[in-house]
Amino acid sequence: MLNLFSQILAIMEPRDLMDMFSLCMPELFESMINNNQLVQIFAALLQAPKVYKPFADVLINLLVSSKLDVLKNPDSAATKLVLHLFRCIFGAVTKTPSDFERILQHHVPVIMEVCMKNATEVEKPLGYMQLLRTVFRGLAGCKYELLLRDLIPMLLPCLNILLTMLEGPAGEDMKDLLLELCLTLPARLSSLLPYLPRLMKPLVFCLRGSDELVSLGLRTLEFWVDSLNPDFLEPSMANVMSEVILALWSHLRPVPYPWGKKALQILGKLGGRNRRFLKEPLTLECKDNPEHGLRLVLTFEPSTPFLVPLDKFINLAVAAVIQRNHGMDIYYRKQALKFLRVCLLSQLNLPGCVTDVGQTPRQLSTLLRSSVDSSWHRSEAVEIKVSFKHHSYNLNFSWLDSVLFLSHDRGYLCGRLSYLSTF
Repeated sequence: MLNLFSQILAIMEPRDLMDMFSLCMPELFESMINNNQLVQIFAALLQAPKVYKPFADVLINLLVSSKLDVLKNPDSAATKLVLHLFRCIFGAVTKTPSDFERILQHHVPVIMEVCMKNATEVEKPLGYMQLLRTVFRGLAGCKYELLLRDLIPMLLPCLNILLTMLEGPAGEDMKDLLLELCLTLPARLSSLLPYLPRLMKPLVFCLRGSDELVSLGLRTLEFWVDSLNPDFLEPSMANVMSEVILALWSHLRPVPYPWGKKALQILGKLGGRNRRFLKEPLTLECKDNPEHGLRLVLTFEPSTPFLVPLDKFINLAVAAVIQRNHGMDIYYRKQALKFLRVCLLSQLNLPGCVTDVGQTPRQLSTLLRSSVDSSWHRSEAVEIKVSFKHHSYNLNFSWLDSVLFLSHDRGYLCGRLSYLSTF
């Protein structure tokens, strides 16, 4: 029934159709909120060759004049309907763009102004950002010289708002959406040249984002490389050149990975510029205090393991070695240095270097023991297996030494682990 009704409307005279719908559009809009199937009528009329242009004029007039406020509640049925109708309108625009420039020229600046205003005032501006995405996508492939010229004064305020939202906490939920808006601003490249350095950071985020953003970022970067003189492009990319190249390198993967070929093509177009940044130090991700950087596993017979983190012990040993305290026994400073050397060789997986200077497993046990107080020692010994990261040793501890070691007695650890400090 809806298809037949749409066909009847599609053969009416355009003037009569506009007069009729101008009177009943508000009622139809409310009816469509309750019955989504009625949207089929509007979608069919926007595709009908005879009436799509006047009907689009009536529909966009209604939406811009009285329905943009509903976007303040992005989860409402009215918001979803408004966004769907805008998608239908701009879907028709992309098919016959030459017929819509006059219509859009009056409404697109108003839409952008309302969206930018509410982006900073509304608690949840998601609906307005989605509307901007629909508008930007619809204008992306159209050659609207007059319309794009009218939008030039709005580019800088729009970009400022998008970048501010992207850096703020509210932008986390809309990060992908904001990044797409930054790289799809409705303007000729010549109009975007003054803002190109500010667009580089969103470009890097896109190259590290989802598949859709990666595709957008690669297409945008390739377009800039193909269209701009290298003498102009390089200064604009100077601050993020290393990040851009590293992001491109991350996509150099074989088939069936979809972006490997395109990333390689862009690197080829950059020529020697893709290697100049290697002269600068790269920013590496690291953890200042990794959990259990070096661990000592003590195993008592019959195989009862104890995990002893050595991070704090290493800090004490470093302090004992580097501090210029003449009151400290030189013997303990040497033992601390030997202990640091054993730990470092263990991390570098160089166990052979330990034996080169006589640091045999038997001698390693002496690093964990001392003769400060012979009364602590007992003849009864227990076999303990000490495991570092890459190799292990079997050590003979007296029973009392083992208990005191595992109890983390501060005074005993100073002597046994050669971390003599001021306490």
